[in-house]
Amino acid sequence: MTRIWPLLVALSKNWLRNREAVFFAFLFPVILLLIFSAVFGAGASEFTLYVQNNDHGADGDPTNLSTSFVDALEDVEALQVRSIESGRNITDWSRQRGSAGAARVVIIPDGFADQVRAGSRQARRSVILDTISRAGDQINQTNRASIRQGANATVNGTNATGPAKIRFLSASDDQAAPAIRGVLSSVVAQFNSIAIGVETPPTTIESEDLGHRNVEGVDYYLPALIAAVVMINGLITLPALLAEFRGDGTLKRLTATPLRKRDWILANVLQQSGLALLITGVMVVVAHLAFEVTVIPGPLAIGLILLGAITFTGFGMTLGSLVDGSDAATSLGMAIALPMMFVSGVFWELDLMPEYLQTVATLTPVYHFHRGLRQLMVLDTTHGVGLPFAILGIGALLALVVSVRVTQWRDL
Repeated sequence: MTRIWPLLVALSKNWLRNREAVFFAFLFPVILLLIFSAVFGAGASEFTLYVQNNDHGADGDPTNLSTSFVDALEDVEALQVRSIESGRNITDWSRQRGSAGAARVVIIPDGFADQVRAGSRQARRSVILDTISRAGDQINQTNRASIRQGANATVNGTNATGPAKIRFLSASDDQAAPAIRGVLSSVVAQFNSIAIGVETPPTTIESEDLGHRNVEGVDYYLPALIAAVVMINGLITLPALLAEFRGDGTLKRLTATPLRKRDWILANVLQQSGLALLITGVMVVVAHLAFEVTVIPGPLAIGLILLGAITFTGFGMTLGSLVDGSDAATSLGMAIALPMMFVSGVFWELDLMPEYLQTVATLTPVYHFHRGLRQLMVLDTTHGVGLPFAILGIGALLALVVSVRVTQWRDL
């Protein structure tokens, strides 16, 4: 230990002199935290939706039913509804509009109100006939015939040719279109219920957070960023520093001292572990001050962070021993770390990716690193964290063994 402590101090001082290392360790994670938290964790998004109401009465004003539908859209908090003048060519409107954000358009067709009334009568008739059919012997034949005759009379003279069709137009590359389509489907379902006389639906949805704490969307990004930054620091920053030591002869001079290979590796592991805890602390403080994030890592989360730091430090030392030059080491680290970070589902759910990529994600250590931190910090539970601890524990042992094997010491 007497040899490791001076080496640890020297490594730390050298690290502080490296601007790129300090940037990736502190400024880069803070920038990521601020960007992701501000963009994705600031609450519910508001989408702009353009509505063209082509359903007008004899007086030229929009019909009551079409106006009611537009009002229902405006009542949705997630939608910012704007209007397009009736009869305007949507293709020309889109071209003249240019590239001012995504264009999503709802078109209410001419005759919308008449179709809704006709469809409502048909639906009411079907409900009445189904009700008397289910009632069975509880309604005598005379009353049954009278009810059936009255129900049929409600649809006499109607020209229902099917449901009223509202068109939704969006660009094929608009990633928010499926979410907006879901909102529109909900509004249409509620509108249909009211149209057939169902003021209070028999089924509703209540949404609650799975976590046991009062957490916001931004809280979910803190474990993801901690996992990503620990990985980046181990696989990108560290290999570049080690390759630089080899290139300028520093490592060769160290081999002439009483230092042993294990002292060199242990000092780097200790430095990176302490650095991981320091970076975590900085990110927690910034997240709390900027976004009032309440989640903090407990003892188990800190233990998992240390395991992650050891794992990626071991692999980083391996990469730094395989290539010459800091630029080559950085490129190799990026080629491994960046795809793994984005494929592993750190910043978005795996459900958004194809099945084969979901399978690949579960094979990466950063996937289990992030999932374990999320369970401990956000969901406040230890359920399922045994697997991340086991995988990172095995990964740490494997990474250290490999780094010992590939690190040259006496033959430099």
